[in-house]
Amino acid sequence: KGIIHRDLKPSNVLVALYDGKPIPKVIDFGVAKAAGQQLTDKTLVTGFGAIVGTLEYLAPEQAEINQLDIDTRSDVYSLGVLLYELLTGQPPFMADSSMGVALKHLDQSPPSPREFNPNLPVWLEQVILRALAKDPVARFPDAAVMEAALAVGVTTGAIPIVSAQPPATTT
Repeated sequence: KGIIHRDLKPSNVLVALYDGKPIPKVIDFGVAKAAGQQLTDKTLVTGFGAIVGTLEYLAPEQAEINQLDIDTRSDVYSLGVLLYELLTGQPPFMADSSMGVALKHLDQSPPSPREFNPNLPVWLEQVILRALAKDPVARFPDAAVMEAALAVGVTTGAIPIVSAQPPATTT
């Protein structure tokens, strides 16, 4: 809570058993930043205008030179990429180079996950595609809201309806 990871990818998510239940644990906070902290030309370590994160899992706004709009919704996008890959067996975008993949994140819509996994429920496809929206405003505001939408889908089989809202800020 209160942290934007900025580099969510399969190698940064471990699954541990707690009371016999698999629980995902995020690791490697080397490029993370506090939610609500503004990136400026004075930001240390990652620098102003540098692309931070793994290009294959990068939210479109992270691939832009001006990254001042990065917030929790950027991590939601990366979670969408992870879910897409986990449930279809391939990432939503492929190219001959990492930069080619990053460019597709910027300007192409992902193929329907059901194209690669027809057994995927429609509600789950809708959650994934919402997480992968190019416009951060159209995504879930944070991982907790995305988790709630997934819980609704799992328990009811219905397409979760969650209104768009700005991300939570930490003071």
